Amino acid sequence: MKKDLNYYMNLNYPIEVVKIPKDEGGGFAATIPQLGRNAFVGDGETIDEAIKNLEQIKLELFEDYLKKGIPIPEPKQEDDEEYSGRFVMRIPKELHRYLAKRATDNDISLNQYVQYLLTSSAVTDGFEKVMEGCVGRFNQLIEEMRSIEYKIEGATTGYDRRQELRLIYKTDYERAA
Repeated sequence: MKKDLNYYMNLNYPIEVVKIPKDEGGGFAATIPQLGRNAFVGDGETIDEAIKNLEQIKLELFEDYLKKGIPIPEPKQEDDEEYSGRFVMRIPKELHRYLAKRATDNDISLNQYVQYLLTSSAVTDGFEKVMEGCVGRFNQLIEEMRSIEYKIEGATTGYDRRQELRLIYKTDYERAA
């Protein structure tokens, strides 16, 4: 297959979309991190508009790259990478001694103990990210509820709660008599 402009435009590059804060102009920015977050950027008022503008930038840059003979990397998926499950790491002697002692105390090998620590840390990190999202959404809901509360209070400015209490008290008093 000939690797021309059409070929590269039809490749499925992962796109990252982020919301632009209102104080920075608002809207959304779409990028292709693999090709360069600062070069391949499209922005717009909506996500669709940002992606459409990104596609235009991609077209222009790919045309320029092909004219100049600059190689264009093809999309790389995370699943394409193979891992051996092994890596070597240098650590200070004191840390090595500490980890070996803790492994012995737990009656497991040093490798098992380090695997346990890494797994615990990864799980905790994932849990913290989930919790941060939940807390953020919870705070957002509280702010929305406060907004509704203020709207309700504002809509009842002519209402006298004391008058209602007097009527309830008077009705209860009449019933008792």
